[in-house]
Amino acid sequence: MTSSPPPPRHLRTGTGTGAATATAGHGDLPAAPPADYDVRCHRRLRGPYTGGSDLLRAVIPELAGTHDELIAARATEVISLTPDQAALVPIAPQTLTALASRAERTRFYSVARTLRVSHGVAELLMDWARALHPGGAVIRFREVDDADPTDRELVAVLLRRCDPAVLRLVVESDSLADDELGKALHTYTDRAADPAALAQDRPQDTDLAQAWIDADGTSTDPELLAAYQALPAPERAARHSARAALLAEKDEPGSALGAQLFHLEHGTDPAAAAGTAFLEACESCFDSGFYEAALDMAQRGRALFGDTRPKPYWNLTNKIGACLSYLRRGEKGFSYFAELRSGSTEPEIHMNSCYMMAMLYTRHLPKGMHDEMRALEWVNTAIAIADWNPDPHRRIFVGAFMRNAKALVELHRADLDAALALVNEAIAMTDADLGPDEQLLHRSVLRYNRAQILAAMGDHDGSLADYDLVISRDPDYGDYYFERAGGRRANGQFEAALADYAEAIRLSPPFHEAHFNRADLLRELGDEEGALRDLDYAAILDPYHVDTLVNRADLLMALGDTERAAADVAAGLALDPKNANLLCAQGALLADAEQTEAALSSFTAALEADPSFVAAWVNRAVLAYTAGRPADAVDDLDHAIGLADDPVLRGNRALALYDIGAHERALADLDVAVPELAEEDPDLLFRRGAVRLALGDREGARADWRDHLAAYAAASEPSPHAEEIAAAGAGESAA
Repeated sequence: MTSSPPPPRHLRTGTGTGAATATAGHGDLPAAPPADYDVRCHRRLRGPYTGGSDLLRAVIPELAGTHDELIAARATEVISLTPDQAALVPIAPQTLTALASRAERTRFYSVARTLRVSHGVAELLMDWARALHPGGAVIRFREVDDADPTDRELVAVLLRRCDPAVLRLVVESDSLADDELGKALHTYTDRAADPAALAQDRPQDTDLAQAWIDADGTSTDPELLAAYQALPAPERAARHSARAALLAEKDEPGSALGAQLFHLEHGTDPAAAAGTAFLEACESCFDSGFYEAALDMAQRGRALFGDTRPKPYWNLTNKIGACLSYLRRGEKGFSYFAELRSGSTEPEIHMNSCYMMAMLYTRHLPKGMHDEMRALEWVNTAIAIADWNPDPHRRIFVGAFMRNAKALVELHRADLDAALALVNEAIAMTDADLGPDEQLLHRSVLRYNRAQILAAMGDHDGSLADYDLVISRDPDYGDYYFERAGGRRANGQFEAALADYAEAIRLSPPFHEAHFNRADLLRELGDEEGALRDLDYAAILDPYHVDTLVNRADLLMALGDTERAAADVAAGLALDPKNANLLCAQGALLADAEQTEAALSSFTAALEADPSFVAAWVNRAVLAYTAGRPADAVDDLDHAIGLADDPVLRGNRALALYDIGAHERALADLDVAVPELAEEDPDLLFRRGAVRLALGDREGARADWRDHLAAYAAASEPSPHAEEIAAAGAGESAA
């Protein structure tokens, strides 16, 4: 008998210079297979998605014409990485955000957007490999240690999501950094050696210094670097400027975000470059949601001005603070906004700084640092400056924008009426000043925000009307459908909500929240298999989302798949050891396995984590009663009913109360439970009859037992308590 070979795994190679590579000799490692595509990722070449864009520029032309549907399904992702390939995208979504000019942009992408794009690219590449490389494809990513965070994130997702039997990755890295890529390399790759590279003889007259410059600062050849460093500083600068001019003339996609900046930075007039090329590249990356790259460009560009402080310097300073805010490092942005206010007297600079300070205190800082009163102070100052703008149209635009910002602060202060009044004022200002086709993005954002406020106020009809309007104006923006789905669900329009979730999923890069929320609705509607499919996919998109694991574990338990449920519980508790839902689910699984003491410990831990968690009180009560401790069951049910009075809980408590002889309390509970539940559960009538008999009320007992027996007779079933009723001496009277 022969065993099957192990399935292939992704591979990691190294240049031999890092600690990770030094742990094993290359002679002991298998050679990596030759690659179908060899992708360079060094950020100095093309900035964000240097490797990802290079790969798609090879893949998309292969698919075009024969598999256009695969391109169309991932149109947003293709254009995000390679806008130069827009002509090959059959139908590209046209959102107002993408179409708006920079001056009109009032919505910016979430920092999570690049992760969503990476998941879409992973699915596109898997489809490409299946369609055009049925024997499997190999892609090699080189210089990953010097890649932009967008490429590092993309490679991490590809390692986790791509089946090596279909699409195998070979990743060149000498470092297992403490980020998602480092974790993915550790988890999903085996070590391999690069095939020996053929030595290339250089012509004797090679200009080694120029060769280093022509490599755009990416060469690791020590001879080239030494020759470059030996050049006189003026000559180095002149050569950099010449290379920058040549690259600008070639106009290769992405070069303006990578190699051109590098050469201009070291060229003959770096301050001029900072005021033009660096500022333009920074703003382009910011608009695309590439915030790490925008931050890097802003910091590098700002440094080139020396002691001068022209307007581009302040623009780059503002971008640093904004990037830090979006990247959830907002507390590091304070000093930059303070510098703006202390170093400039321009009203617009002060207004924008005040706005960002308000957003820090109400949105971007860690929760413990939020301060809505400070946010209110800053945004009021921003409004005061906006309302003095000398240009009447600009005054309306920024005034409405700042009022919308204040509405968010009021929303976070739980003053919904004030928030609504501010948004209504902003809408009225813009509608009075603008023509019907002007500033559509800004006006759609205002309507969208009003829809959210109205939903928070419980006015779902009003909210849905605003969602309908913004969708009519911006029909390709998936987030609107996602939000409207929630409103339609709240309004009882379940099928329409499902249609909106489907549209949000179709229009957007892979969207964890849409699948997570749709799963909840599908389960409510009884489609447990559909809900499980969505939760399975949601867990792929975000394996660290604890609530996904909570909901899937609960659903799997309901479906009887205790093995998978236990795995989800274990994974969730590894992320959140004090999660009451997961501890309670763990207790239920242990109870089913008859591990009573361990189950009790889990329920107790759940209650220590959250004393208001009703399910844990109830489950622990059931376990105590089953273990023959009715008094403990009563105590736990007392807590549960104190938190959420419910006829079912009262019916259960009555059973335990009867066992400990607390008949009057048992009767009181059953008097609540019977009218609500006896039609579904006629055994409650038997229980109340038994309690009444114990209290000496034989007539009441007979009446309850008569109704109990009649209910079973109507269902053509024998009562399981008929013998007990007869033994109590009330059989004939009850019959």
